[in-house]
Amino acid sequence: MRWWPALQVLALHFVLLMGLERKVALPERVASYPAQLLGLLRPEVFTQVGPQVLLTGAYLLGGLLLAWFLVVGLARWGRAALWFMEGIPPFLLLVLGGWAGVTYTVSRGLDFPLTPWSPVMLGLYTASLALPVAARVALATGQVRREALDADYTRTARAMGLPEKTVQVQARRVALPERAAGLGGDALALALALVIMEGILQFPGLGNSVYIALQGTLSGTGDAVARAGTDDLLPQQTLSAALLLWLLLGSLATLFLQWLAAQLDPRPRSGEEMH
Repeated sequence: MRWWPALQVLALHFVLLMGLERKVALPERVASYPAQLLGLLRPEVFTQVGPQVLLTGAYLLGGLLLAWFLVVGLARWGRAALWFMEGIPPFLLLVLGGWAGVTYTVSRGLDFPLTPWSPVMLGLYTASLALPVAARVALATGQVRREALDADYTRTARAMGLPEKTVQVQARRVALPERAAGLGGDALALALALVIMEGILQFPGLGNSVYIALQGTLSGTGDAVARAGTDDLLPQQTLSAALLLWLLLGSLATLFLQWLAAQLDPRPRSGEEMH
C-alpha cells in the first residue's frame, strides 16, 4: 500500500503528541490535533523549526554515512569487542568527546568551537551516533558473510577453481544488503537518540525545539490549548511540527536504506533471469 508509511508516521505522531500533553483533557487534545498538525504551515512555526530540521538532518545523515564506512573496519574486530561497543549509549560518547575536546583546546588557550555547524560538533554528534550502530551492524553482516562462505554454492565454486579472492568479494557483496537493512532498521532510533541529545544539551536542533515547545505546553492550560486559531496554540503547533519533522527524517532514512538494500541484493529478482 503506497500510503501506508505516511499513515504510520501520522499515527505515531498522533500517539506521541497525545502522550506528551497529558495535562490537557483527552477530548481537548484530540479536538486540537488537526490545528496542531497544520501548524507547520504557519510562517512563525516554520521559521522556528525549519532551520533546525536542516541541522538535525545533517547530523543524522553524517551518522549514517560514518556508520556505513565504520562497518568495514569493525568487521575485523572480535565479537566480544563489538558486543561491548554496541551497548555504549550515544550520549555517553558525546559527553566523553566533548570533555576530550574541551580539555585539549582550553589547555592550549584555544576556544572550543561549539557552534551548530562547527566541524567539531558535527564530528562529535556523528561519531557518537555511528559507533554503537556500526558495531551492531558489523555483527550482523559478519554473520551473513560467514554463512555465505560456508554455503554449498561457495564450496562448489571453490571446487571448480574459482579464486579465493573472488569468493571473498562475492561473500562481501552478499552482506551489503544486510548492512543497508541494518542501518535502515536503526535510522528511526538514531533520530530519536539525536533529538534526545539535542534536548538534554539544549543544543540547536529539533530536540531543542521539542524541549522549548514542551516547556511552553506544560506551562499552559487546557483552555489555552482548546482556543485553536490563537497565539496560545503556538507552543503546541511548534511541538507538533518538530515531532513530525523528526519522524519524517527517521522514516525517510529508513525507506531509503530499505530501497538501497533491495538494490544491492545480488540475488535475481522475480522475473529476472540469471546470467
